[in-house]
Amino acid sequence: MRGVRSIHTLSFGALYIEAWHRSLGGSEDTLLGPATGFLVGIPGDFWLVTAWHVLSGRRSDNGEAMRADGLRPDYLRVRFAGEGDDAFHPIDRDFELYDEEFQSGPRWRSPGERRIDIAALHIGAVPDSAVEAFMPNTWPTLRDLFAPERRAQQGSEVDVDIPLRITDRLFVLGFPFGHTGSWPFAVWTAAPVASEPFARWDQLPGFLLDSRTRPGQSGSPVVMHIRPGEPVVAGGDVIAHDESVTALVGVYSGRLDPNADLGMVWTTDALFEILPEVAPPGWTSPDPVR
Repeated sequence: MRGVRSIHTLSFGALYIEAWHRSLGGSEDTLLGPATGFLVGIPGDFWLVTAWHVLSGRRSDNGEAMRADGLRPDYLRVRFAGEGDDAFHPIDRDFELYDEEFQSGPRWRSPGERRIDIAALHIGAVPDSAVEAFMPNTWPTLRDLFAPERRAQQGSEVDVDIPLRITDRLFVLGFPFGHTGSWPFAVWTAAPVASEPFARWDQLPGFLLDSRTRPGQSGSPVVMHIRPGEPVVAGGDVIAHDESVTALVGVYSGRLDPNADLGMVWTTDALFEILPEVAPPGWTSPDPVR
């Protein structure tokens, strides 16, 4: 197709996952639904991050079962992209969610405050020949907007974080309705910031997005992506730049209400609270949830 030059690396960064309930007595296992996840960590030692309700099968607001029949997941099926000679092929791997029978001893980490709807499951290395696509853990500074050969020439005034503000455009990377028509490449859903990102929604480390997200996108990474030439305003100045910058902003967990196009994103601070080993150097925990 004309105008297409390459695939963005982050399009690999969202993983299609399925939650499964293990049936007893020889019956077939039950697919509970699709979702999205992503990897953080280092090669050979990854964590799969998604929404807590995807792993637990329970609502984060009241703890009740997501399904009327009460079925909850026993394992996740994660689809990795295997690299072939001229195409990608799916590599499905199952990961147990509990150490013991009868859904006792969950293997994942999650916040002590249940309303923070995120969780992380340790998976180690990706399968052989699979693409190792994982999310960055650092936040870019204004210096990153300059071409590499020009960065050293800039003063200390550019060593400040690129600001994140209300109405800024973010992207939710995932698989709405479980559709995988572009697999292994995720769907990028544009999502303006709808509430003040540092105001702590309901006194929790999250904020709202204004976006028509759909089932299947729970657990999606939310990213900031600034293309070359897009204006960046910081300190009253408009920064002209020729580099793209990308950062992980948080974890998307779903809409506040089925009738509202307002969805919840939990910040990377909430993620680093449960995974301090993947936090960037110098990260410090914010004020605890009260």
